[in-house]
Amino acid sequence: MQLKTTVYQPTSNIIDEQGGSDADVKARIGKLRVAFLQLKNIWNSKQLPTNIKVRIFNTNVKAVLLYGAETWRTTTTAIKKVQVFINSCLRKILNIHWPDTISNSLLWEKTNQFPAEQEIRKRRWKWIGHTLRKSSNCITRQALTWNPEGKRKRGRPKNTLRRIIEADMKTMNYNWTELERIAQDRVGWRMLHPSSNVEFLQLKNIWNSKQLPTNIKVRIFNTNVKAVLLYGAETWRTTTITIKKVQVFINSCLRKILNIHWPDTISNSLLWEKTNQFPAEQEIRKRRWKWIGHTLRKSSNCITRQALTWNPEGKRKRGRPKNTLRRIIEADMKTMNYNWTELERIAQDRVGWRMLVSGLCSFTRSNRRKSKRRVMLNYN
Repeated sequence: MQLKTTVYQPTSNIIDEQGGSDADVKARIGKLRVAFLQLKNIWNSKQLPTNIKVRIFNTNVKAVLLYGAETWRTTTTAIKKVQVFINSCLRKILNIHWPDTISNSLLWEKTNQFPAEQEIRKRRWKWIGHTLRKSSNCITRQALTWNPEGKRKRGRPKNTLRRIIEADMKTMNYNWTELERIAQDRVGWRMLHPSSNVEFLQLKNIWNSKQLPTNIKVRIFNTNVKAVLLYGAETWRTTTITIKKVQVFINSCLRKILNIHWPDTISNSLLWEKTNQFPAEQEIRKRRWKWIGHTLRKSSNCITRQALTWNPEGKRKRGRPKNTLRRIIEADMKTMNYNWTELERIAQDRVGWRMLVSGLCSFTRSNRRKSKRRVMLNYN
């Protein structure tokens, strides 16, 4: 049977009536092979270092190749074609030609790459989290969670995107209901399939390097991993569980950077002291209050400011009310003995606001020390 295909020009995606992605992958590789050759002067340049060439490849070639890959019905053949094309490009960038050879694992290590299958899975799960946070009326969400009824023709059923997702769910011991619940917590979802963890593993050669001093490694960690993890943390509705997950991940990374493995141990306080870190809760609080100051300096017509200071009316359902970002902020305000009017006035003075934020962070830090000392005295 001849496959019917439709080409949509804006994205040039080839949509197969059977839901397959093989034709789309084949077409993309053909176009990108031409695009890669057009950048030949960059790949052959002796002035540009390899890491810059790889970054250009990632943004100009690989990003186009894997655009929309989160919704592909991946097959072994499709994955193999994508991987062969990527490996071929990377070998040309490193100027490795026959009869010289290099293993795929060493090639990926030299160019800071991950297998294509792993990258597609990462993209897919980021998209699933984004989709599950949408309303139940959204067509994208309905299409993702919809389970068609009826009977198929005799024979082995074709693989589908849903079956691929459910295979991953089976590995993680989750069902759709649990995933929908976890997806509402962005941090919890990142911990489920953390992009920051991938970023950390991609820089493995840096963490294992004996030439780089520890302080440089920590600075690279702060800018390339921690910044990704805490991006947008100022608007999180933080819970004890969320903070704990973030802190455990950061501590785990820092121990690997310091090359501390079991049975060797180090306390968290000493770990933070050696790497010049603050507890995650304190860093998130600092980010939040910097953002509050920035928002309060905006005009009263700004939607962001209205959303921050808006207090909804009406009655809630019976039971303990859920914690909200506003309640977290008001708890800090109570600690500082300020109200919204006073904060709006102080926010106009940037220097005064910085002093307020640093004072709040130092206050919470001293409170933590006092409570810890009290516990130790009671224990003794």
